[in-house]
Amino acid sequence: MAPADFSSKTYLVVDDFPDMRAVIRNMLSSLGATRLDQARDGKEAIALMERKHYDVVLCDYNLGAGKDGQQVLEEARRRSLIGVDTIFIMVTAENTREMVMGAVEYAPDNYLAKPFTKDLIKSRLIKLFERKADLAAVNRALTARDYNAAINELDRLIAARPRNLAELLRLKTDLCLSANRLDEALVIYDQVLQGRDLNWAHLGKGRVFFQRKQYGEAREIFAHLVELDPNYVAAYDWLARTQVAEQAFAEAEQTLKKAARLSPRYVERQQRLGDLALDNGDGETAEGAFTRAVNLAKHSVLNHPVLHASLAKAKSANGKHDEALKVAAKIASTFADDPEAAVYQASAAATIHSNKGDAAAAAKALQEAEAALAETPELSAGLALEMARACARLGETERASGFLQKAIANNHDDHEFLAEVLRVSHESGIAEEADVAIRGIQQEIIKTNNTGVRLIREGDYEAAVALLHQAADEMPGNKTINLNAAKACIIKMENLGVTSEDVQQVRRCIERVEKSAPDDWRLADVKTRLREIALKLNGGS
Repeated sequence: MAPADFSSKTYLVVDDFPDMRAVIRNMLSSLGATRLDQARDGKEAIALMERKHYDVVLCDYNLGAGKDGQQVLEEARRRSLIGVDTIFIMVTAENTREMVMGAVEYAPDNYLAKPFTKDLIKSRLIKLFERKADLAAVNRALTARDYNAAINELDRLIAARPRNLAELLRLKTDLCLSANRLDEALVIYDQVLQGRDLNWAHLGKGRVFFQRKQYGEAREIFAHLVELDPNYVAAYDWLARTQVAEQAFAEAEQTLKKAARLSPRYVERQQRLGDLALDNGDGETAEGAFTRAVNLAKHSVLNHPVLHASLAKAKSANGKHDEALKVAAKIASTFADDPEAAVYQASAAATIHSNKGDAAAAAKALQEAEAALAETPELSAGLALEMARACARLGETERASGFLQKAIANNHDDHEFLAEVLRVSHESGIAEEADVAIRGIQQEIIKTNNTGVRLIREGDYEAAVALLHQAADEMPGNKTINLNAAKACIIKMENLGVTSEDVQQVRRCIERVEKSAPDDWRLADVKTRLREIALKLNGGS
C-alpha cells in the first residue's frame, strides 16, 4: 500500500492555548502537512470553515469562553461547513463521562487524549484517510442536496469492494433514510446483521419501521436495543419518539429521563424532555430540563427563543411567576435579530399571567403576541404550536384550533410533527378537534393532489397548474404541495413550451421549500428539471 500523503490535505487546528497549537502544528508539519491554519477559539474556527473547506480538523474540547469543541462540531455539521469527506478529531484532556457521552453523540471521527505523540496522530490519520477515501464526489452531491446522485456515487465505490466498505455502507443507509429509499436501506441493514450484530444496523432498521409508521415494530427494536446496551443513548431517543407517535407521553418522558441522565449535554434531548414533562404536569423535571437546555445552548447554533419561553413557562408551572416573568422579559432583547422572539416573549407572558390568575394581563399579552406575529415573515410550525398552547391556556379553544389547523395544513405528511400536534392538543384539552383536523386536512390535500395528477394525465396542464398553485399559495409552508405545484408547472412547460412566468412560478415554489426544508430529498430532481427548462428559455446558453 502506498504511503499516506499528508501534504495533499488541508488542516485546521483549534485550541485556546498557543503552545498547544504550536505543538500540533509542528507534529503535522513533520509528517508532511504544508497547508495548515489555526484558530484560538470556536468563533474563529467557524469563521475559517465558512471560508474554506478543510480535509482535517483537530479541535480541542475545552476552548475557554464561548463555544466548546462539541458546539463547533455541532454547528459545522448543521451548516454543512464540513462534509462526509472531512475528518474531525476531538482533542481533549478530559475523560469525564458527561463530556465523552456528549461528544460521542455528534460522532467525531476520532479522539486524541492529551498528551499524545506524533506517532499516534500519524497512525490515527492514516486509518482515517483510508476510511474517508474517495468521498469527495459524494460530498459534492450532498452539498447540492442531491441525495440520489450521492447514493449513485456510493454504489460505484461500493462495487469495487474497497477497504472502507463498512463506512460506505453505513453512509449509504443514512442517505437512503433521508431520500425515503427505505427498501434499499432495509436490505443493507439485514445484510450487515447477517454478518455482525451491530447496534447501528438495528437502530437503522428501527428507523425504517418508524418512517413507515410501523410503530409497534419500531418500538420493539428500540426497546430491545436499550435492553442489550443500556448506554446506547440513540436507542432511547428513538424509543421516546416512537412512544410519542403512539401517544404514550408518560412513557416517553421516562425514557428521555434515562437518556438525559446518561448524556445530559444534548440540547435537543433536554428540550424534548422539558416539553414532555411540562405537558405531563411534571413541572420540576421540565424546569430542570429547560434550565440545562438554555445553559447548553448559550453558545450553540441551537439557541432559540423557544427554549427561554419554555423555561419561563416551566418556572411558572412551579409557582415561580416573578422569576418566570423576568426570564420571559429578556427574550426579545436576547434574540434581537430574530423576528419570532417578540412572539415567544409575549405568548410566554400570557401563559404566566394566566397561571397567576391575572386574566386581564394574560389577555393583553396574548394580543401583543398576535400583533408581533403579524410582523413575522411567516407562521412557522413552531410558532403555530406556541400560539395554540397560549390560546388554549387562556380558554381560547377556537383560536387555538385555528393555529393548529394552519400547522397541520403546512405539515400534513410529517408524521413526527403531527404526533407533536396531538401531544400539544392533548395537553391543551383539544385533542379531539386536532385529530379531526388532521384527518380532514390530509384527505383534502390528497384529493387535491390526486385531482392534479388526473388533470395532467388528461392533458389539461393549465387546470392542473392553477389548482396546485392555488393550494400552494394557501399553504406556503407545505413542502409536498409546493413541490407538486412546481412539478405540474414543469410538465406543462415540457409539453406546451417554456415561459418566463412559469419559470418564476416554479422558482417561488422551490424557494418556499428551501426555506422550510432545505434538505428535502425531492428538491434536487425539481431543480435539475428547472435548469433544463431554463436553458431552453435562454436559447441553450
